Order: sequence, then structure tokens, then C-alpha cells
Amino acid sequence: MSTAQAFSNTDTLFGRGRKQDLFVTAKAIAPSDYKLRGAGLAMRYGFHDTAFGLALVVVTDQGLCGLGFAEDSEEGRQEAMLDMTRRWPLATFTQDAEETWAYAQRVFNPEEWVEANPLKLVLIGTEFEIRVWRRLLEIPVGQTTSYSTIAHDLGKPTASRAVGAAVGRNPISFVVPCHRVLAKNGGLCGYHWGLDRKRRMLGWEAELIGYAT
Repeated sequence: MSTAQAFSNTDTLFGRGRKQDLFVTAKAIAPSDYKLRGAGLAMRYGFHDTAFGLALVVVTDQGLCGLGFAEDSEEGRQEAMLDMTRRWPLATFTQDAEETWAYAQRVFNPEEWVEANPLKLVLIGTEFEIRVWRRLLEIPVGQTTSYSTIAHDLGKPTASRAVGAAVGRNPISFVVPCHRVLAKNGGLCGYHWGLDRKRRMLGWEAELIGYAT
């Protein structure tokens, strides 16, 4: 299986019509190919400093497929790599910080958020996880929702826990904005990369929207 064969040919644009947001197109791996656990996929990775700490960026020929955060230490980098590689254990990972740097710049620089040039994403997960992640991409910057609301939107009102699990397995932090999902009572609830980072992201986006108005 080649990288090109693994993904659908249909891109969906997210962010259209929003006042200030990161515009992305997202395509998803076929459910049957996901079961191959990354076999045949070539991935490049690099670590980069961002406003929210050291980020691990992972890309394929089709676009950005992974973005996580790490402590700025050798152990922290190893833990971040393990967290990412265990998702697709049979993929080939090659360090290429020059290529991934360009993605990091696009993601964290609002001046690069241009609808005419959207960031390309590749969603690699189960069919249900991808449905949840696509719903996350519909949440505008500066707004939040709840796990129960997403479950209702997906036609599965009793599946809040399953939605929470899918949100927690989101491999593309910040871009697929799982940080915009809160508990039903408005609490921050959990976050794979730390509640302090989630709080900082929400504050940064609130300021961004404030400057844009």
C-alpha cells in the first residue's frame, strides 16, 4: 500500500466564512487501510518551538497527520515520539525538521491563515474517531462545545464517553481543536497534553478574536 492509495481523494474545507481561523482541508484514511496500522506509510517528523511549548510535527506526502507536545528534554522528546509512533506502529518515521518546520509556521502564525491556501490534513483513525475529529474542525476559533453536544450532533446522544475517548486520541493537537471541548458544566475536563496548555490555547484564541473585532 502506498501513501497515495491510503487516503480518499476528497478534501473537505473547514473554516470557510469565519472571521479569524486556521483554514484546513481534511482527507481521511479508508477504514480498511487504518487496520494496517500504518504499514506502507512514510512519515517525517521534527520538533519545533511554539507559543505552547515544544511541538512534535508529523507529516506525510498528503499533509499534516500528527502534532503533539513534549517537554524540552531528551526524555520528553522520546515520550512524545512513543506517543505518536504507537498510533501507527508499522509506519516508517524519518526525521526531517526542515519539512516539518514549514508546517509549524503555518499552524502557529495567524498571518498564514488564508482561505485561498488552506493547510492540508490527513486524518488517520477509526471511522468513528474521524467523524468526531471532523466535528471538532467545525468549532470556530474562540468558541467551545461539550462532549455531550458532539455526541448529540453525531446522532449518538448516549455516546458522550465514546466521544471523549475519540477526542483524547486526536493526534493533531491545536489544528483539530480538541482543546475547544469542555465538560457539560463548562469545566476544562481532561486534555492529552495538559490542562495548563489547554487553558493557554483558549486564552490565546480569545485574545486573537479580540484583536480581530
